[in-house]
This record gives sequence, structure tokens and C-alpha cells, in this order.
Amino acid sequence: MKKSLLIISIIVSAIGLLILGCSSDDGSAGSDLVIMNAKVFTSNASNPWAQAVAVSDGRITYVGDDAGAQAYVGPNTRLVDANGNMLTPGFIDNHCHVLWIGALQALMTKELYKATSIDEIRTFVRKYANDHLDHGIVMGVGWKYDYLPGEMPDKHLGDTIISDRPMLLMSYGGNSGWLNSMALEQLEQRNATAFRHLAPAIDSRGEYTGVLMHFHAFNPLDFYSMEELGSNIKLKMFDEITKILNDGLSYGVTGYNDVQIYKSFISMLLEFREQGGLNNVRVRGSYYVGSHSLEDEEGLKASLKYWKSLHTAESDAHLVLGDSVKLYIEGVFDSHTCLLLDPYTDEPNNYGEAVWTQENFNKVVEIIDGMSIQCCTHASGDGGIRRVINAYENAIRINGYRDARHRLEHCDLPDPTRDQPRMAKLGIYAAMQPNHFFGNSNAEMLLGFDRMQRFEPWGSLEKLEINLSFGSDWAAGPLNPIYGLFLATQRLNYKFEGNWGPDEKILIENAIRHYTIDSAKALRLEKEIGSIEVGKYGDFTLFNIDLRTIASDWFLLEYPIHVEGMEVTGWEDFVVMTVVGGKVVYQKNGE
Repeated sequence: MKKSLLIISIIVSAIGLLILGCSSDDGSAGSDLVIMNAKVFTSNASNPWAQAVAVSDGRITYVGDDAGAQAYVGPNTRLVDANGNMLTPGFIDNHCHVLWIGALQALMTKELYKATSIDEIRTFVRKYANDHLDHGIVMGVGWKYDYLPGEMPDKHLGDTIISDRPMLLMSYGGNSGWLNSMALEQLEQRNATAFRHLAPAIDSRGEYTGVLMHFHAFNPLDFYSMEELGSNIKLKMFDEITKILNDGLSYGVTGYNDVQIYKSFISMLLEFREQGGLNNVRVRGSYYVGSHSLEDEEGLKASLKYWKSLHTAESDAHLVLGDSVKLYIEGVFDSHTCLLLDPYTDEPNNYGEAVWTQENFNKVVEIIDGMSIQCCTHASGDGGIRRVINAYENAIRINGYRDARHRLEHCDLPDPTRDQPRMAKLGIYAAMQPNHFFGNSNAEMLLGFDRMQRFEPWGSLEKLEINLSFGSDWAAGPLNPIYGLFLATQRLNYKFEGNWGPDEKILIENAIRHYTIDSAKALRLEKEIGSIEVGKYGDFTLFNIDLRTIASDWFLLEYPIHVEGMEVTGWEDFVVMTVVGGKVVYQKNGE
């Protein structure tokens, strides 16, 4: 009698699931993985919540209630009781540098993020140099302008730190570089063209100051051989990439868009993939197109043709190449190199600058768009954003409309009257990183209190139904998405005050969608990842907290944090399990 009732129960559940359209098969053979007793936030608008998920052969076969999931449990199924915890799609970081900058971690000290004075910079750099005598160059990342003499570094100050080896230090935000005299001399002598493209600053006497304004474009392989960089450096680079990807899995991040891939790095990246380095994650790379590319237009077109060929030749379930490029229209606010419609508050005659004229940027976008490649353009200031929108609009006029999904990377200060509506009309995507909102002591000084009210306008962009996606901009920000979710819903600045555009807060459910399905759309991968739906890859994260509590005042009291540079501590233990393709790739000890 009990057996008959059980059979009837299974049949009724299966019929109900067919009616609801939640499953693709009856699961009679048993799925590889079944998670039950969960609060499943699917990021699927038509079926936002569920209790259970089943995965077979890497893809989701069932999303529904626990009763229906029983049909998917077989003798070899890994059955997970979520204990009522929250399950979300795996987070997708829309803008980061985990591959290229991840590899460069093998060459640089990150201790500079902790520095609060020039003396601490000197101590950290010298220690790193002494500990890495095999490195032909000494690199670091994390210095800030505010504690330097005159708030600006120079080569002479650099020489007091280290003078017997080339020193190249990347700023906190990653855009500016600080070099000593030896580094300046070597870069110019070895590759004058590449050096010029880094925009070396010049003083009133016409001498290089030691600052490179476009250090974001620095590729050490343009100037040094692998052997010069250090012993076993490729292996160390691979180890560093693996480390940051594993950190991401512990935070629930399963997908990435590394937005700055150099041609010279592609062979290394493919080798890393062949060695299994990407087996547990999914990464899309965007090819870097520099601001001097039109100097050799035919060479640019050849490079883009090669890049596009990789989409078919090399892309797979874990690595996508060949469908997007990264451009810059400007620099960053801290160095007054973002282009503004109105001048900087602290420098009333300075509007910033763009690295492309409107005419040239129109041209390069027209070429890229004409090859059906997506443009992802760094644009933070309202003036820079307008110039990029103009170019995207021009490409539509020249090439015709398509679902191009051209993006504004960061999109910190889009003009609300003219340019936000244009973004909606033209289908332009806003690829934003909420952790940049936290800012530093310079933000309000540079832009003024009034402009901070419309800084990172998530709520306004949502109302216009602009595709808004989230990421970290690692290594210029913490990789942990909890940080971004908190800032998107709380809008606290560096003083932990909420007076910068409080009306731009968004709901936590929306913030999660921006970090999952909307990021998948920004990567043009929403058919495969980004939501918990039948047929998609089984990528998801089980938390030991309900993420909806992040939007409450209680959350910060219950889980205090410590922020030091790009390190955020106190929020790293919320993930119980991370799954990619139905395979458990991270599990918290003891859970």
C-alpha cells in the first residue's frame, strides 16, 4: 500500500511539472546533483522563487518544489539539503582583470594598498625588491595621491625608494603609473612607441616627470622578455590566476568578463586553459584596443579579424574570446583625467581630457561595430560618456541597428537630462561596479556635493529600463560581490554616511539580478548562464545567510567589516557551496 502511494505521488508530481513547464525530462535515471529545501532565487522573472534544483550532465533539468525534485533523485545522485538557506545563480563579474592583472600579481606587491604615507610605500617596495632579487623589474600596486608630496609622484622621489632596478608602481585605481629614472629610460629605449602610448607626463622643462597617465595600457611584455621578468615566472603567473579564481569561488563568483586582454597574452591564456586552469569557472575576454590604433588602420582591422576568428576557433564553455573589445575614452577622476561637462570643483578651469577626439572615436567604433564586435568603453565622466554615446549612435547610423549591446564601463556620471534617455533609446548597456561608489576622501572634493547626488545613478537607470549590470573592477576593488550588493542597496560613502544620492538606492533583489542575469546579458551569454532555468548550465551559489538582509540596518551591526585598500574582511564566510556545471567547486569547511 505504501509503495503504491509513493508511485502515485511521483506520477502526480511529474504530471504537475509538465503542466508548469519546469522540467525538461522526468529524471527517472536520477540527476547528478539535486539541491532541496532551499530558498532558490532564480533571477528568472517568470519563475523567481523555487525550493529545489536538479542538474544532469552540467545543465539544469529541474527547478521547482521539493516534492517534484524527488523524481530526480537516483542511486548515484548527490543530494544536498540546503537547510532552508538561500541559493542564487552564480555571480557574474561584468568588469574585472582576473586573468591579466591576476597574472601580473606574480610581479608586484599589493602591500601598497595598505600604505598611508610615503615612508610606508618605501618600506613595502624595498622589502618586496629584496625578497624578489630574481625579478628584473620591481612592481607594485595601490599608491594614492593624497599622501604624496604635492599629491603627485615623480621619478626623483621614486629614485629615493629604489634606484638599482626599474621600479613601476600602479596607482590605487590602476590608471596611473609611477616610475623611477631607470624604468623611464628603459621603457623609452626599448619600445618608444609603446612608451608614448602610456602618455608620459612632461614638466615645464620638457622632461619626463616619472608619471604615466595611461598606465592601464602597460604591458610588460612590450618592454621585457619573460626571462627578464623572473625565474619560472609563467608558472608563478598561472598560480596567481588560480588563486584569485579560487578566491572568487569562495565568494560565489562563477563567471567573469576580463576586460583587457592583450594579443601577447592570448597564447599564455590558452595554455592556462589547456592545463585545466579554467575548468571551474567561465570567463569572457575583451581585447584591448588602444587610443592610437588608428595610426595603423589596416593593422587594427587585421588584429580585429584575428581576434574575431578566435570566437569560433578557441571559445568553449569555459572561455569565450573574439566577440568584444575594450576601449578607453578617458582616465580617472583622481588624476583629473576624466572628461567633464563642467569643470572640476577643485580646479575651476579644468574639464579633464579625452584620449580620443570625437571624430576618431566615431571612426574606430564604426570599424568595430561593422565587424559585429561589441564595444566595452571605459567612460566615467559625463563628458566622456557623452562622447562614447555619440560614437555608438553614429555607428547605428552608418552600419544600421543590431543587438550590439555596446557598453559604458563604469558609467559613473551620465547626464540625467540628455544622455540617460539616449542610452535607453539606443540600447546601450551600463556596466557598473558599485564598490566605486564608496569612494575616498577626494571624491566630493573633485566633483562637488551636487554632482555626488547623481554619481552612480542605479535607480535612475533602472527606471529607464537600461540594462544595468554589476561587477567588481578587481584589482581596483574587492572581488567579493557582497560588498557591491551592500553599497547598491545602502549607498554609504567612505564616511559611512548616506547623503550621496540616497534616492538612487535599489532593491536587493534587483541588485542580485544585476550581478547575475543582467551581467550574463552584458556578456551576451544569457542563454547559457545568469539564471536558474532548465537548460542552462548548473552554476549557482548556496549562502548561509538570506541575502535580502543585506539591505537592512541590522546587517552592518550583525556583520561589521574592516576595509583596508582592496581588502574587505568580515564578509568572506557567507558562501556554503559554489557549483559550476553541476560540479561542487567550492565547499566551506564543516558544512
